[in-house]
Amino acid sequence: MVLFCLAMGFFQLLLTSVIFNVTANILLKKGVLAFGGISGHKTSLIPELTKAATTPFIWIGLSLYGLSFLIWLRVLSFNDLSRAYPIFATIVFLATTAGSIKFLNEGVSLTRIAGIIVMLIGIYIVARS
Repeated sequence: MVLFCLAMGFFQLLLTSVIFNVTANILLKKGVLAFGGISGHKTSLIPELTKAATTPFIWIGLSLYGLSFLIWLRVLSFNDLSRAYPIFATIVFLATTAGSIKFLNEGVSLTRIAGIIVMLIGIYIVARS
């Protein structure tokens, strides 16, 4: 995979990192739902973290985050952060929203849809410069 990533261009690497990141987020959410979440109460923190540590969705999600991070380091090796990050963050936001709707049955308000349209215009401007 390392050699494959070395041969990829900016947008290919960026999109691969995005796909791994978005999939990781969705799997982590599914994992949290599977074991009932983390309440934040200090009396139940250890048992809840133990449940998290034994949930396959959590492990796969963390692994994909790691891969996304390594690919992101490659992107940063030959691109301006001021160009790459806004594109990355916007696509992650858009794809996570779409994935949340499709795989987690979450709803999206009209205000959020309007914000997504504004972000798409912004990513177009940033990607062209």
